[in-house]
Amino acid sequence: MYLVTILAFVIIFWQAEQPEHRLLLGEEDALWTLLIVLVQPPLLGVAAWLSARRALRLLTEQPDAPQVAQQSHHRTNVWLRTAIIVGFAVMVLLTRWPTWFTFENPALQTVGNLIVLSPFVVGVIAVWLAAYPLEKVIRAQTVDLVARVGEKQSKPWRLRAYLDFNLRYHLLIIIIPLTLILFAANMTQGYESVLQEWSGWAWTPDLLLGAVALGVFVVSPLILVRVWRTVSLEAGPVRKRLEAVCGRIGLRCRDILIWHSDGMIINAAVMGLFPPVRFVLLSDGLLATMDARQIEAVFGHEAGHVQHRHIQHFLVFALVGWLLIAGLMELVARASSEPHSLFTLSALTIQGIGVAGGIIFWGLGFGWMSRRFERQADLFGARCVTPSEAGCSLPCSVHPDEKTVLTGGGRLCATGAAVFASALNRVAALNGIPSEERSWRHSSIGSRIRFLTSLAGDPHRGARFERLIRRVKIAMFALAIIGSAVWLYYWAVVPEPAILRLQAGGP
Repeated sequence: MYLVTILAFVIIFWQAEQPEHRLLLGEEDALWTLLIVLVQPPLLGVAAWLSARRALRLLTEQPDAPQVAQQSHHRTNVWLRTAIIVGFAVMVLLTRWPTWFTFENPALQTVGNLIVLSPFVVGVIAVWLAAYPLEKVIRAQTVDLVARVGEKQSKPWRLRAYLDFNLRYHLLIIIIPLTLILFAANMTQGYESVLQEWSGWAWTPDLLLGAVALGVFVVSPLILVRVWRTVSLEAGPVRKRLEAVCGRIGLRCRDILIWHSDGMIINAAVMGLFPPVRFVLLSDGLLATMDARQIEAVFGHEAGHVQHRHIQHFLVFALVGWLLIAGLMELVARASSEPHSLFTLSALTIQGIGVAGGIIFWGLGFGWMSRRFERQADLFGARCVTPSEAGCSLPCSVHPDEKTVLTGGGRLCATGAAVFASALNRVAALNGIPSEERSWRHSSIGSRIRFLTSLAGDPHRGARFERLIRRVKIAMFALAIIGSAVWLYYWAVVPEPAILRLQAGGP
């Protein structure tokens, strides 16, 4: 849901660039526009209801194989989310819906943007409401499974708690920071000429917006830990054990938090670039259903993201992507505006080329890199729970010594891998995730377990994997440095970039 919500904001940003160039419906088609806006949420709700009924039937017919129904539900959700974002794109880019809420005052325009976004939010809520009976049954099965392993049962999942959880976990975590960035975008666009005249540089509004966006990204953990209803993990054996892990691996964070989700989330997360705004979150469901070593393994996985600086590398990846797409658009714009050019493209077409390039770059590159980073964090988590050689309970011919247990060198203890695999299996079982369910960002649970197990028996494969990750990171930094240098040189010597000239209506 995070990606779909981000795309909804991207569509709003894109529409604001050239609001009049994509319309298929004119002012005389107001009723058609209203129909497109009003019909989407109920249609999505009906589709979700039919999907939920089918999954409930599968649960009834195959009670011993709930993963069949869960997999059907997950796959249908992918199609429903696709329908939500495609429908919203049609609404925003091809109708006059956004122009009904356009304000001359830049400070008020964000309110109009949120009204434009409201059908998207209503459509998402309609899908949730339709799926609630199924989600409630899946929740009950999770509660039953927790009870069978000797843990305290959670309360039945009522509709109000269900909606509160989804709003906080799936929507507000993205909407709040992106709304702040949207407000900054409206202000810089509204006062674009003033900023350019004041600075004497055409790119001042864009750089100011980039600085604000980076600032929001840095401080957003301070907001999000409140959106997700978190409290500090109380003093006790679990906190003492996790703080010992932090001391052993050199991890600094502002706090270790319990993430209250009414037992619905069995997971952990880390957020924040720097220690003063960095938090490690452990869900209440995770703390209630896992033993101490499994909790330490999941905590180690999140610590691995920090220790390997995955968030920073994702920022570098985003910079590389922006440089490549901006360079592509400027190259096409210059070729199109040459006196004897073989083709002439509008600014809208060039923007479309940029969007298509961005989708390809992020769809292929980010997913590939994210899955490798996730496995690197798995490896770190397994190493965090590696026992001493005397305490290794499985046949292990590659047991690392105390100096190399966290640094790697390809060596992974079989017992550490088994502990981490048990934690992953527990996460999959209690979250209702089929073990072979594919994920764009994380790979399937089953493939991650098999990969980790293979490393425990083959140190050479582990070493190759670690070399691959190092080379990817080095390549990204090299591209970022070279691309930034080329960008700075180009904009310093070119008085008016071709893409800006086309956007302004010039030749």
